[in-house]
Amino acid sequence: MSSWDRPLPGVRLDNDSHLVPGCEWHISPLGRSYFVDHNTRTTSWKKPTLERPPGSLTPECVVEAHSKNIWSLACFGTSCNILSASGDGSIRQWTRDGERVGRPWKSDGGSVSSVSISQDESMVVCGSADGRLRLWDIKKGSVVGDPWEGHGDAVGCLDWSPNAREVASGSDDGTIRRWNPDTGRQIAPPIEAGHGRVYALKYSPQGDKFASGGEDKVICVWSKDGELLMEIEGHDDGVSSLCWSTDGARIFSASYDNTIRKWRSIDGMELVVFCGHLNAIVSLCLSPDESHLVSASMDYSVRIWDLKTNQQVGDPLLHNDEAWAVVTSPDGKSIISGTLDGKICVWSLEAALKHSVDDHSADESDAKPDAKLKGRPVRSRDAGKGFWDADSDTEPRFSASPASSSVAHHWRDFLRFSTRPNLNAPQAIPLETRRSNFNLFRGGSSIPTVEVAAGRKKNRIFVSPPSAAEVARAEAAAAAAAQQANGNQAGSSTPVGQPQAVPVTQVSQGPTETQGAGGGTGDVSYQVRCCGLFFSCGRPTSHQS
Repeated sequence: MSSWDRPLPGVRLDNDSHLVPGCEWHISPLGRSYFVDHNTRTTSWKKPTLERPPGSLTPECVVEAHSKNIWSLACFGTSCNILSASGDGSIRQWTRDGERVGRPWKSDGGSVSSVSISQDESMVVCGSADGRLRLWDIKKGSVVGDPWEGHGDAVGCLDWSPNAREVASGSDDGTIRRWNPDTGRQIAPPIEAGHGRVYALKYSPQGDKFASGGEDKVICVWSKDGELLMEIEGHDDGVSSLCWSTDGARIFSASYDNTIRKWRSIDGMELVVFCGHLNAIVSLCLSPDESHLVSASMDYSVRIWDLKTNQQVGDPLLHNDEAWAVVTSPDGKSIISGTLDGKICVWSLEAALKHSVDDHSADESDAKPDAKLKGRPVRSRDAGKGFWDADSDTEPRFSASPASSSVAHHWRDFLRFSTRPNLNAPQAIPLETRRSNFNLFRGGSSIPTVEVAAGRKKNRIFVSPPSAAEVARAEAAAAAAAQQANGNQAGSSTPVGQPQAVPVTQVSQGPTETQGAGGGTGDVSYQVRCCGLFFSCGRPTSHQS
């Protein structure tokens, strides 16, 4: 993780969208992660994980599919084989029992964020982080032709038209482009969708229009010629997934505002709001008979909704990490979900519809048909071995952009281009140099004060030694003074041999020596100037006899 988005030590991370609901993520002053679980009222070095309630439904099959998050899934054929696209840059094929089919398809475009299968189930097109699309032959497992180039940023969504004559793709560059799958060339000018990042794109079953959604919270309905027919507003955050009813009369949308909404496609009227998920909903699909709607969310769950009662049926299908993709099998028997930790879970749809924990059954029986779902929070019952468990020195894996209106879809963008650190693996965080005992205020300084005793030799004054020029000037002045004294000696009443007082010549910071009339050495005087004042003193010298 780069230094610009690394959380500072000693803080709580406000973006907890990737944690179990009811938990907080903190960074200790020493840079180590720890977690506060308000569900169990515990604090632990380990990331809390969901503990399945007793009697909860478990998957029929769990596949350790990829080393990184699974972005997209598809299920096709009478055998109901599964295609998975991942952030590790590969596409893999599996049987419903979890057996691998063939070798992984490696893409040189980085993270593979979306896949879509042709109507005859012979080809699959994928979109990658490098902004290019690639066409694969499913039987051969190889790329057909050159990559399709045009987008200036990651391709986040794509779909085949019902007549298989074109492929539409949406990108983080804000455009929607349509391609001829036979040539890999664009068949029309790009559409400036106005979404910002385009997250969802879906053709109507009749093929006469398609819908798009993205960062701007708006759903746009376009004609097959790329003309804007309608804008549908209602979500409070970005639109992440779309699907149509078979007759084309209804549009279902999932959003980062934690809701699913049902719209009338002819005029954009909102019909139903499905509430229950505790975090962003990132994938949506209909069962083959259109009796149920299935949604995958960052709250670690997949939920099933009855479209007759507009209520959730059964219990949430709980995962060990965020569920980022979901599809139903063509035969309507299975739900396939992909998670942030790279696993694929296969669930029995029939068992999920019949299954219900006793404490949920009472709530469902009391619900009115026209009431919105009263979702029960997914709670953690396991916070690790203990607070002092020392196996989770971890590095934070996300820092939300401060300008973001939703941390959830920017977390999605971060995963698309970044390597996700493993929260369960010890990772050291480099710390800055500690500055101790530093205080700008009085009383808190660590610098000692030293008292210096006064000098004991009071009759000595220490000055800097004079320069050669100063000595020369002093000697010249002394000679002139001596000559003047000798000229006035005849008229003087001073006895011979007695030194005569001579005016002191002002020399800054230098000694002056005067010579008496008898040739002996006179007094040496010092004069110091400080702050506009003159200080002088004299020291008698011995006279020659």
